[in-house]
Amino acid sequence: MIPKTGRNNRCPWWLPWLFTLSFILITFLPRSMDDTMFMDGVTYAAIARNMSEGIGSFWRPFFAHSFWLPYDNGDYFSGQPPLQFGLQSILFSLFGDTPAVENGYNMLILTGYIFLIVRMWNTLPGPVGAFRSFAWLPILCWYGMVVVYYSIPNNFLDSTMGLFCLAACYFQLEYLKEGNVQKRNIMWPLSAGICIVLAFLTKGPVGLYPLAFASIFAFSSHSLRLRDALRPTIIMLAVVVASVAGMLAYTPAREFMATYWNGQVVQALLQKREKAGNEWTAHFTLLGELLRNITPHLIAWVVLYGLSIGLHWKVFREKAVAESVMLTALVAASSIVPILVSIKQYPHYLLPASPFVALLFALLLVQRMAFLMESKEQLAIIALSIGALACWGATISKLTTMEPDVHASNAKKLRTLVPSATTLGICHELFQQADVHANFQRYHHLSLSTQTDSMRYVLADSACLPQFDFKKDSLIQLNGGYYLVIQNP
Repeated sequence: MIPKTGRNNRCPWWLPWLFTLSFILITFLPRSMDDTMFMDGVTYAAIARNMSEGIGSFWRPFFAHSFWLPYDNGDYFSGQPPLQFGLQSILFSLFGDTPAVENGYNMLILTGYIFLIVRMWNTLPGPVGAFRSFAWLPILCWYGMVVVYYSIPNNFLDSTMGLFCLAACYFQLEYLKEGNVQKRNIMWPLSAGICIVLAFLTKGPVGLYPLAFASIFAFSSHSLRLRDALRPTIIMLAVVVASVAGMLAYTPAREFMATYWNGQVVQALLQKREKAGNEWTAHFTLLGELLRNITPHLIAWVVLYGLSIGLHWKVFREKAVAESVMLTALVAASSIVPILVSIKQYPHYLLPASPFVALLFALLLVQRMAFLMESKEQLAIIALSIGALACWGATISKLTTMEPDVHASNAKKLRTLVPSATTLGICHELFQQADVHANFQRYHHLSLSTQTDSMRYVLADSACLPQFDFKKDSLIQLNGGYYLVIQNP
């Protein structure tokens, strides 16, 4: 039979939460204290910082006078919509130019995900209400995906966009769950429509998938008809269309969005931007990444399923649970499948789908997890306690063995050697190193140029040192095999 309460009697409610949050800190805390992020996140932080200082504006974001890619290298940065830059620029204005801004922003995003995933868990159809004490399980399934624990501390646009998409889906779920059709609060779909617009302004068309949520919910539910999804969908579409019309009527917004659309979206569809590969299989790169991310979840499901058979647990397949499984699976698919049209695919593109993948596996695992924890109460308490301690041990170990990022360290060292906002020369073979561009701009406002003959300061490595005349030029060693050459006339 199904457990009566969905909670074991002796295990404190907070102990699974302590383990889950401790697990999150293993990666999140060290990555928030080492000034090390993937170059995309550093670039976005630099753009936001510049915006806060009046360098560039919301509709004309500015990164630097140089860029490592042959595109997105115009008078302003048009590679992505500007909302996250604008949001972070507010924090930079309040707290100044400090890495605490992007790290604090990542913490806000993480907290928002945890809150909304718990709210979704408690609102989904099915006997989930009996398992509210297991709200930590979808959080653990979510942060247990490699793409999540890698991306959330890295300031990716997909993190912010995914949060707005999750909020849009949650608002629709609240609306559709209200029993009396006539009394359903129109503010829910209005709020969902606003969140979809915000998602679009963060990462573009991939943020529009929540428009399909109401229809998917009606399709997967026995209590709703497809026409029940018509009203909220029309309301959301009206909000999106009105917002787009407003942007097109405003010249700076129209010019930016046209440049972004033609340079990013169209070029990606034409396979003229970054590529996951050149073969037709490149279209399915994201599916391979999804399988890699859910491997631990599949193993956990197989183990628990095997235990339920071996120990003769009577776990019944509830219709409402099956509906929620179908709902979360289809919503996740609606986020992933449209991206497969392009061969520009990266693992962090899975972030918007990740909460629904987590909810899916939590639904598949929760009943058997409840059986295990109720039948082995003492063992569950011991395992969770040891697990939490092990997580803290791993976190402390990471904190005490952090190594500084080479490029961030070099950028900070150059503060004492090179004037801020200088255009720094760089050897031609080093120009394509995105980490150099991102960190040098983020930590010292430096742009880069391969016109080294006319530059007083040049970044070099051992391969290009012979081109300089050290009878008159000075050489300062930096980290990671890099050198600063100071050319004297």
